[in-house]
Amino acid sequence: MVGWAVSLKIRNASIVDAMWALTLPLPVAYYLLTTESSFTARNLILIAMAILWALRLGIHLAKRIYKHHPTEDPRYKSLREHWGDNANRNFIGIFLLNSSLVFLLSLPFYVASQNSNNTIETLESIGIIVYLIGITGEIISDKQLSDFLRNTPPGNVCQQGIWNYSRHPNYFFEAVIWIGIYIFCTASPGGIYTIHAPIIMILLLTKVSGIPPAEKSSLRSKGDAYRDYQKTTSAFVPWFKKHH
Repeated sequence: MVGWAVSLKIRNASIVDAMWALTLPLPVAYYLLTTESSFTARNLILIAMAILWALRLGIHLAKRIYKHHPTEDPRYKSLREHWGDNANRNFIGIFLLNSSLVFLLSLPFYVASQNSNNTIETLESIGIIVYLIGITGEIISDKQLSDFLRNTPPGNVCQQGIWNYSRHPNYFFEAVIWIGIYIFCTASPGGIYTIHAPIIMILLLTKVSGIPPAEKSSLRSKGDAYRDYQKTTSAFVPWFKKHH
């Protein structure tokens, strides 16, 4: 609700994207501080994973929003035009939906925080490795894209590095992060039932707010060059080029 009030003042609902990422550590910290043993190795790893993910994605999104302000993200601009006079009121739903998603994504952390076993299990170690691969891949993908955009005229398609093998490697590695978190949490009782978290993230990335609007925007700005890229390059999972 605070975020929604700020968005009314600055007339930019795009801030919900950065807030969504930056607020994950809040429920995670609450879970850890309300357990009987807050500062176990497991709990410190959990809060570190939540904070690292939140800061990396949240700061990345906040920079993008600040750069384009006062222009809203095309998704929210379209909604504002569609809703007309009801836009400010209806945007409450967008902010509450995002806070609900934060809660759902925080549940694996809650389950793992209830684990009283002081030993870090093999599955947890594997989860940490997968998580770090995801974070590293996402950082590399974002840097490769920003370097390309900075040094190349508009209208060109980035096919450098990992972008040669996937049209959206940053989204792929985001999914890897949440698979790593899930693997970590399956070592705790009931953790296997938090499979909803990586599923939600993968569906958001591939079907809702990730790939579909990004593809539409790229087709609009890059035209045939991007259509050729679509024909030869995997949309999500990095893979070898197809010939056409």
